[in-house]
Amino acid sequence: MTQNLINLAYKHCIKNGHRFTAPRERVLKILLDESKPMGAYDILQRLSNEMGKHNPPTIYRAIQFWNQEGFIHCIDSLKSYVACSHGKHIGQSKFLICNQCDFVKELDDIVDFTPVTILATTIQFEIINYTVEIKGLCVNCKSC
Repeated sequence: MTQNLINLAYKHCIKNGHRFTAPRERVLKILLDESKPMGAYDILQRLSNEMGKHNPPTIYRAIQFWNQEGFIHCIDSLKSYVACSHGKHIGQSKFLICNQCDFVKELDDIVDFTPVTILATTIQFEIINYTVEIKGLCVNCKSC
């Protein structure tokens, strides 16, 4: 599965004239292999352990690139990132987040934001994307 998504990302870069650099590839692979959200510092640490020391700006640019291209998502409340469970997705993102263990599940269903969109239009506000973070307790933490 991970290799399929790396191939999808590579093809996306070639098709859109982006460079598929080693740091970009490693950042994406690290997030695809990880089951929990990771902060930028954690990604940098893992990358440094695997490939030697890297400049933080290089890693931050790779994270920003994949986030803008829809291959990863930012979980603002956790100050961390997760690989997109859909492979590549820009726009509406919805997450269930456990308050105790930081378990994160990206939801597939679409939420109707029509009332929000209408309100934004009335005040001439252009919505670029939606991110919904729903906090609660996962089944493991709830049973403790």
